[in-house]
This record gives sequence, structure tokens and C-alpha cells, in this order.
Amino acid sequence: MKAERLIKILLLLQHGEIISTREMAEELEVSERTVHRDMESLSAAGIPVYAERGKAGGWKLVDNWKQRLSWLKEKEMLSLFLPHAEKIMNDLNMDISSKDIRDKLMLSLPEGAKQSAVNLWERIYVDMGTWKNSTNEMNPAMKVMKEAVMNNKKVTISYKKANGEIRDSIVKPLGLVAKSSNWYVIALNQQDEFRSYKVTRIIEGEIMDEDFNRPSDFKLSDHWEQSKKQFMQSLPEFQVKVNVSPFAHQRIKFTGRFVQAEYEGMTTENGWTELGLIFNTEEEAVNYIVGFGNQVRILSPLDLIDKVTDRAKEIIDLYR
Repeated sequence: MKAERLIKILLLLQHGEIISTREMAEELEVSERTVHRDMESLSAAGIPVYAERGKAGGWKLVDNWKQRLSWLKEKEMLSLFLPHAEKIMNDLNMDISSKDIRDKLMLSLPEGAKQSAVNLWERIYVDMGTWKNSTNEMNPAMKVMKEAVMNNKKVTISYKKANGEIRDSIVKPLGLVAKSSNWYVIALNQQDEFRSYKVTRIIEGEIMDEDFNRPSDFKLSDHWEQSKKQFMQSLPEFQVKVNVSPFAHQRIKFTGRFVQAEYEGMTTENGWTELGLIFNTEEEAVNYIVGFGNQVRILSPLDLIDKVTDRAKEIIDLYR
């Protein structure tokens, strides 16, 4: 795009060196005629760029001129230097070096903010991957969905639902969302209803020749936050009251991914604490409590005691 080329030209020229039209054309992967037109656009916008004639001539900025980021507040400038999530860049197949981005932005920073930007870069790192990174290649559907999102193209997909059912459908992809280490595509289905599809469950995806009109009032971030809120509110809840040992108490607080603590009651002389726990389902509660053995005692509901006891007997019978 032209705007991206103009920014790249400015970044190249701010190093202070003379760059020939041919070198500029090669760097930008455009024709020399396009370079000349871009230079005319910069000049018309008030950027002091000029051409030096002769064998060693080329394009140059007026001495000591730089388009700085001084119109941004310091925190806004520093936010540009937060390290990029490499996984996100790789998943989107964006062949971009974070170091190159940092170095180019550094040219436009006021002197007083440069050291703060360097400190931020050297002291913060963003890792969006999982602890056990998969060695498998990225799902080909990711490339298809990215192209469809950027070009407003309909896509035919084969999607594997959570219950294993595979369904073919035509969707209109509106945006991609990275949630932790997973990607989701937000799309309109054939009934023009909003749906979220986990990209790793898209078995096949093929872009159609047919375009679609993107809803003018659709904002990806607002839609995602609202749908996430609705999803959390729709989750079933199974409440349990228990007494837990000091060991179980610490583990429950550490492994909050599987259970939510509703309240914490008094701790007795032997160190056991009353907790109110919330699970998605009764089955999850049974499996979770059984895993703690004799470190968790159920107070309510009373019928859950029988179910946990039955599960413990099944385990004993398995190994008998």
C-alpha cells in the first residue's frame, strides 16, 4: 500500500544517507517511476525531500530533519516498544523482525525517551505460546482465514465440533482473535448469525470467489468482549461446600483453572479451612475432589459424598 511505502521511505532516508532511485525501487519492490511519484507525494505533504544530481546522486532529506514521535505522550511512545508476541507474528505469517521494528522506531524517538524505550525492551518479554509447544506446522486453515478476513471473501469450511461431529458450511470471516495460544475466527454463518470458530478445529477451508459486504457497525474488539461475557454467564455452575487440609488449600488456590473459590470460611485448630467451590458440572466436581484423596471433606451437597465414594470404589476395583 502507498501509505506503508511512504513510511518506509521516510525511515530509510532518516539514516541520513543518499539513496538512489534504483536502490529505493529495489528495496520497496516497485518501479522507479513509482518511486518518483512517491517522492512527489512526500514533497506535497511538506516533507523536505530533495534529489541530488550526478553519478553518486539520489534522494535525501534536508539535513537534521526528522519526523519525530514527539506529539505522543511518553507512555504512548513507550507502548510502541513493548516486545511483540513472536507466536502471533509467526501464526499470521508476517516475516517481520522485532529488532528491525525497534531500531526503526528508535530513529523517531526524542532523545529523552530513548533510554526508557531500551529499558522497556530489555526487561519485558511476551510469550504467547504454551509450555509444551507443538512441533506440528500451523493449521493451513489459518492462512485461508487470514486471507478471507483481509479481502472480505466467503469461505467453505469443514468444522469439527467439540462432540466430534463434522459440519460443512459457508461462512463470512470478519476477524481473527488470539486467545492465549489459540486462534478464533469470528464470522457470519449462512443465516448471518455471529459465530466463533476455533481455527484448529477447521479441518478444511477454501476461499470462494464470492465477496461479501462487511457490516459497517461491526467492531471486532467490542464483539469479542461481549461474546466472551455472554459465554461466561451461560456456563453451568455446580456449587460445593468442603473442608480442606492446608495442603489442599494451597493446591486449590494454585490450580484455579479447574475450580473457582466462591468464599473462604474459618480455619479450625487443625488447619483445615471451609471453602465454597464452584465447578462447571457435577462430574468435574467428583473427579477433582477424588484427586485430593483424604485432603478434602465434602460438607454439601450430601448426595455428592455418595458419588465420590462410588468413584473411589471404582478406582479400588480397577487396581484390585
